[in-house]
Amino acid sequence: VAPLGNEFPLFLWSNDGKYYAECNEGAILVRDTVTFELLKDEDGKRKSLKFDQLSTFQWSPKDNILAVWTLEKNNNPARLVLVDIPSRRELVSRSRTQVEASMHWQSEGDYICLLNTKLSKTKKKGITNVEIFRMRVKDIPVDIVEVKDAVRGFFWETKGNRFAILTADEAGHKPRMNIYAIGKEKCEQIVCFDLPSNSFNTFYWAPEGQYFVCAAIGQGDLLFGGIMEGNKLEILHKDEHFMLTDVEWDPSSRYVITSVTQPMQNEMGGFKYSMEAGFAIWTFQGRVLYRQQKEKLWQITWRPHPPSLLSASRQEHVRKNIKTFSKKYDAADEQAKDLARNAFKREREAKNSYFKSVLDRLDSFKQDAMEENGWDAAWNRHLQSQGWEQEDEVLEELLETTEEKIQ
Repeated sequence: VAPLGNEFPLFLWSNDGKYYAECNEGAILVRDTVTFELLKDEDGKRKSLKFDQLSTFQWSPKDNILAVWTLEKNNNPARLVLVDIPSRRELVSRSRTQVEASMHWQSEGDYICLLNTKLSKTKKKGITNVEIFRMRVKDIPVDIVEVKDAVRGFFWETKGNRFAILTADEAGHKPRMNIYAIGKEKCEQIVCFDLPSNSFNTFYWAPEGQYFVCAAIGQGDLLFGGIMEGNKLEILHKDEHFMLTDVEWDPSSRYVITSVTQPMQNEMGGFKYSMEAGFAIWTFQGRVLYRQQKEKLWQITWRPHPPSLLSASRQEHVRKNIKTFSKKYDAADEQAKDLARNAFKREREAKNSYFKSVLDRLDSFKQDAMEENGWDAAWNRHLQSQGWEQEDEVLEELLETTEEKIQ
């Protein structure tokens, strides 16, 4: 059984590579990568982790913690269970009834969201609860945000404490982008923005957080924006990439690739996208830098970057004092530009000087040749025979006047 559905992957690795886990309909089998044997329980026996009606599980992105979701059946409610590995100790267990749910880890493992929508007896969807578990706080407290509109997607800010939710009303209209921030005391909404089109369905945070692209996959609408100081929303640019299929930020958060890729051969829809296949590169503000149509474009992705040499605290210091650092590097950039401009000016002057020296030599040669061959005298006789007279006229034009009162 594939933990995340579909056919692959058949097992999931822990973040540090020390463990991997696979599952069947009622158990999770966790093995270490030294002996490749099952983990031991409290009695020292190698056993799997038993869960009735197991639906899916996910590793924390930073810690050896499993988030497990089991389905409701008969009188047994659905459950979210957080399990520490290798101790197999349950950190949290929460039960829910008559819900449809999904789990979403924040990139640093600081939070996990249980997004659960209430279902009526006829399976009609109702209110959605966004339950945020604070993994770094003692006893793992939970913040609950109630969303009355239908949720189209949940998206954690990378390396941040904010998340975005795309919603629409019951009829599927009035699309909104809602952004929340998790403070020390509570989780509160900081943005409620009416989207300009009902086609927006996906949200992409930059790898360093703060900036984002809201996109309409399959349609093409693009909205570039960011959350500025004081949690203020700023929409930077709105554009379009027709029949858009993929959006990917580069690791530095400075550029974005949008593309139309074709399905692999023998898959449905290949011809549909073949005419529009290609990609575009944008700045994070939404300024397009390059476009190219590319027939048979199957996939496009950025080259990975190595981890930053700065510590997390130092990176946070830079973000908080970005204006100070910007002034410093702007001055260095301007100095480099001045040096480049001066070098270009000197090179251009040297080339102009050389070119003028060539012209002077040619003019001198011409004058000598005209005197030696009598061309000068012949030219003067030709001009005199034409009966032309040279008149010099001076034109004066008033460009500006200034009046000054003398006291």
